[in-house]
Amino acid sequence: MKKVYEGLIKVSDAIFLVEKWLLLVAVVVAVGVNFINVCLRYLLNSGLSYCEMLSIVLFMFMVVIGGNIAVKTDGEIKIEIIRFKTPKADAAFRLVSDVIVVAAIIFSMIGLFGTVQSVLVNQQKVTPLPIYTYHIYIVMAVGFFMILLDHIIILLKHLLIICGNEVEGGAKTV
Repeated sequence: MKKVYEGLIKVSDAIFLVEKWLLLVAVVVAVGVNFINVCLRYLLNSGLSYCEMLSIVLFMFMVVIGGNIAVKTDGEIKIEIIRFKTPKADAAFRLVSDVIVVAAIIFSMIGLFGTVQSVLVNQQKVTPLPIYTYHIYIVMAVGFFMILLDHIIILLKHLLIICGNEVEGGAKTV
């Protein structure tokens, strides 16, 4: 199990590097497109027709990546009421919430795949650009998968701690 954990850590770290660059590019493009649109509105009294929807799509993309980065870096918003003194007891308690979270993500992904199938039947453009609704849902499915991967890593980390193994890397769980 430890080798699986370490392999998943390597995959997650590689994804994390790509995510940081994609997030940077998305922010720069969103700011640039909106800046150009504002300048055009004030200077020429007309803006680009696709800017608002493109900004919304980029924002959704940034939220998906940001959600995964929050899971990976233990930056999720949470309230911890119960903490145990021993790492094994704390890991055992956290394992329950890990299983619930993984199950909830899997159920959400099943619903999301159903949504992707239905929007593939009736394709609708979101912007004047060639961006369809199914593109958005596919990006969301990929984002959910990446979040699921990191929650599985956290679950494996807690299992390894319960079994008495030393673990390094992965998402920080304080």
